[in-house]
Order: sequence, then structure tokens, then C-alpha cells
Amino acid sequence: MSFKVINFSSQVTPKAVESSAKDWVSYGDNNDYFQYLIDRYNGSAVNNAIISSVSDQIFGEGLSATDSNRKPLDFAKMRTIFKAEDLRRVAGDLKLLGQAAFNIVWNKGRTEILKAKHIPMQNLRPEKATEGEIKAWYYSDNWTEFRKERYKPKRVEAFDGSRGEETQILVIKPYAAGYYYFSPVDYAGALKWAEIDEEIGTYHLTNIQNGFAPSMMVNFNNGLPSEDEQRVIERKVEQKLQGTGGKKFLLSFNDNSSTATTIESLPISEASEQYKFLSEEATKKILVGHKVTSPMLFGIKDSTGLGNNADEIKTASQLWDNTVIKPKQNILLDAINQVLAVNNIVLDTYFKTLQPIEFIDTEGLDAEETEKETGVEMCQNFSKEDEKNDTLVAAELIGLGEELSEEEWELIGDEDAEEYEALEQYKFVSSGTARPNSDSEQDANINGFMYKVRYAYEPLAVSSNSRAFCRKMVNARKLYRKEDIIAMGEKSVNAGWGKGGANTYSIWKYKGGGDCHHKWRRKTFKSVIKVDVKSPLAPTVSTSQADKEGYRVRNTKEVAMKPKDMTNRGFIKKR
Repeated sequence: MSFKVINFSSQVTPKAVESSAKDWVSYGDNNDYFQYLIDRYNGSAVNNAIISSVSDQIFGEGLSATDSNRKPLDFAKMRTIFKAEDLRRVAGDLKLLGQAAFNIVWNKGRTEILKAKHIPMQNLRPEKATEGEIKAWYYSDNWTEFRKERYKPKRVEAFDGSRGEETQILVIKPYAAGYYYFSPVDYAGALKWAEIDEEIGTYHLTNIQNGFAPSMMVNFNNGLPSEDEQRVIERKVEQKLQGTGGKKFLLSFNDNSSTATTIESLPISEASEQYKFLSEEATKKILVGHKVTSPMLFGIKDSTGLGNNADEIKTASQLWDNTVIKPKQNILLDAINQVLAVNNIVLDTYFKTLQPIEFIDTEGLDAEETEKETGVEMCQNFSKEDEKNDTLVAAELIGLGEELSEEEWELIGDEDAEEYEALEQYKFVSSGTARPNSDSEQDANINGFMYKVRYAYEPLAVSSNSRAFCRKMVNARKLYRKEDIIAMGEKSVNAGWGKGGANTYSIWKYKGGGDCHHKWRRKTFKSVIKVDVKSPLAPTVSTSQADKEGYRVRNTKEVAMKPKDMTNRGFIKKR
């Protein structure tokens, strides 16, 4: 009899190994540490979820620049060099493997960079350093078979910002004390626990697939037959005992009953509790290893951590973004800007965040800083001379705004005014008395139902550098009639900006003025005052039905456009 002891991998602390027989440096036992990390990603559900989430958050909603409007040509070139899919993959490698790489492609004259494409980091190994520099990287599709001609490593020059070979490799490698050729992953301490998580899952899956333990023992105590005879007997026993239920049994051949095979179990006290403890402990340790500030950020309920209070979730989300996501975004942005600089492109780049805008604190930030934090372009600052008029006009318009009671009105549509989508299907289950609101030409009473269209000033984001008018309007968060918005066009909001130097212009079309980043967002309501909510026949409204009933609201396209997106960015003359 033999025993097998299973040890966890020693790959958790990898080593870079130089060999006199090779021009490149291997990484980990058998040069397969990157594959070890990939296996831990594929094997542990918790590890997989966190790494995937971090990768998505690093990329966010894509690469952008605060000065994209002022430098449209440079911005367009940047988008040509760095494709979204390449950036998404590089972000994934940076988290999963601890480092990532771009394949830099020059034009034939080596005068500018054409593309920066993702290249799998697990396929790269550094050339042995000379004079303290890594001057090239070796690429192979299969490092375990690198001796075969088809997988023979190919040398590619390292990118350092200077002209060289037509294709180069730029490796994004965060600094780590004690490491030179490679950088360790930031979750190295969680890797053993990821293995435990895998082993627990594999153990239970194997048990289920194999039908747990055998259900019976069959002893033949009349001597030891030949191997061929044993196989015949085994087949017959299977036919008789196994059946469609797939029952498992143990078969033993003995000289007599006194030498019959016996089975002794090795009981584990409270085995189910031990597996539960290991599973929960592995999850906790993996979360800690990835610097997760709250399990609730990943949908894991934990009474001992943050997550039972909305403010705590917000705090945890902000901390997670600042300590985990942004540092990796900054590393990636540094590499991007290094490539752009070769083409004489200088942009204030950032990744649009996935962080909920209500979780972001923008107090004290200027427009560009706010845009970086929120991913929403802000209204640019205007002269102080306009502040007083802006404040007065905003206050007057806000005073005309109204807040519709949820008990009296049901919101059945919320879309941009240029999107001529009517009502979606809603079932009305409340009742109440309509409050005496001011009428609007866009209100309607159709078949006993009362409809209202009101407008919100959005997006709900400003900075200390935004115009006073925009700040006041956003902070008010009210709904307005079309008539009240149009009437404000008779007030002096941005003196001299109107056509021919006029002091007034259409707020209905141009909101806060030239280069404003806000728009009017249409919201459609339907009164439920005459609906019998107890009746199963309470009416629903579809888009086609609303049109048939005659409720069609149309505005000019400028109403739902941000001035910055209009011709000349909303100014009379091109700037």
C-alpha cells in the first residue's frame, strides 16, 4: 500500500532564473508562473470575480481626455493608436499577472507610432539585462514547448521612446522592492487561499460525480481466481447490482471468510463544519489579499464588515477606488502618455470611472478635475461679471419649478427630448388628488387621463468652476414647464452672447450658454386620479397606444442637446 501527500504549490513566491544556456529569463518553477496565476484565476470563484471586477473598473468606460474638445485632432489620433479592446485586455493583464504589455508598431519611416496593440504578457520573457537595462523581450506562444521550431522564442526590441525596430515591446511593470525582471501580483498573499478554494470545490464536485462513497461490499471467500476470471465476475456483479441507479460497490476476492477484506473509515469530526469554515475563511482571506474594503462591493453579505449601511458602502467604494483602482489606472496612463509623447501628442488623459456619480465627492475641484473624477464633462468657467445675473436668473427659474407628488403622478417616461419615444407600458396602482399645478401647452387630458411633460436640467454634475447658473440649476433638482424655460430667454443671463451682441438668448435651446455641458431632459407623467386601483382592469399604456390616443410631444432637436455638441459648440461664431 502507498500513501500520497498533496502539497500546495511553491509558486506563490516565484523566482526569476537566469541560465547561461538561454538568452531570456524564466519565471517561476518550470518557467510557468504566469500559467500558475491563470490557473488560480480559473479555479477559484472568489479570486476570479475580484480580478474580473478590478480589470473592468480599471478600464471603466474607456480612455478619454479633459482637453479632447480643445485638441480634437490629437484626441482622434490617440483613439486610433489605443483601441478600446486592447486597453481592456492590458488592464486585465495588469491585474491578473501583475504586469502587462503593448506591442508598439511604428510607421515605415519610424517617424511616428501607428498602433499600440495588446500582447499577452504570459507569452513574454525578458532578455537578460545588459548594463542594467532590459533591451529586448522574447515571445513564444508556448513556453513549455519552446524547443520546438514553431514555438521558438522570437526576440523583440524593448520600447524606450526612441526609434528602433518597426515593432517594439512596452512592458508596464510596477516597481516592487526585491524584483527586477518581473513584478509580483498585488494579491500574492491570497494565492494559497485561492488554491484552498479550488481544492474544496474540486473535492465536492468529485464526490458528487462519483456518487459519493460505495454503498456495498461484495466478498468472494472461495479462493483467488485468475485476473480474467475476476473481470468476468466483476462484469456479472455490475449487471446484477448496479442497474440504472449507478450504485457503487467494492469487490474483494479472498481465500476464506477469515481473510475477507475489511474497510475502516477515517472519520473526520464535524466534517461539514470544517469544510464550511475553510470555505468561509478562504473567501475572507482572498478578499483581504485583494484589499477589498467591503465584501458587499462584490455582493457578499458579511455582518462583521461594511455593507449594512448605505453610507458605509459609499465610503468603502470610495476607498476601494482610491487605493486599488486609481493606482493601476495611473500606471497605465503613464505608459499611454509615454507613447503619445513620441507623436508629440500631449493630452490630459483619464479613464472614465464606473463609480456611481453620487459616490463621488467633487467639492473644491475645478472643471477638469471634476471631469476626471466623474467622467462627465463640465460647463467651463465664465467671467465673474456674469455671476450675479446668472444667480438671479437661476433663482427665478428655480422658483417656477415644481416637485410632482409621487402619490398623485406616476412617472411613465424619462427620456431625452430628441428621442421621440413615447410612453412605455406601466400599470397604475395608486390614486390621489391632483394638486393645482400650472398648466402647460404640452399637458393633455386624454380619455380621462391627465398627462404632463416636465424638464430636468441634467446631468446632475457641476464643479466650483462651473457657471453660477448651472450650479444653481443642478442643485435645485426641479422640474420645469416648457413655457417657464422659454420665458427665461427674456432675462439677461450671459450679456452680449446673444445674436448680434444681444443680452438675451434662448435658454430653451442653449441652456447655460456657449460650451455648456448641460441639456434639458424630458420626463413624462400620467395622473392616476381616475384609475380604480382595486380593479384588475386598471389600464396600461404602450408607446403605440399613447400615439393613438393623441399624446405626442415633440421639440426641436436643440432642446435635448448640450451646447458643446452643437455647431461651433453653441457659440454664434466659431472659436
